[in-house]
Amino acid sequence: REKIAAQKTHMANLPTLPSIVDETGFITPETKARAQQIKELSGNEEQLELLLESKRVAAAVRLQEELHPPEDSGDCPICLETIKHVNST
Repeated sequence: REKIAAQKTHMANLPTLPSIVDETGFITPETKARAQQIKELSGNEEQLELLLESKRVAAAVRLQEELHPPEDSGDCPICLETIKHVNST
């Protein structure tokens, strides 16, 4: 979160892409640098959102298992993983 906040603060001090292109009429190193920073910022924001979402899902699954514990479980003969809620009849 701190890294994203720092990137946003740094980008706020840079000229906008349209103003750079309008003044020069072509793409400059400043334009490329700003575009690269926007790309990095969006990547970091996406990683943060995915991390928060995975934590939210893990908490929801944990709560569901606490509220409704599995009645029975068994090992799958094909994938060898433990399967919850196996019908034992």
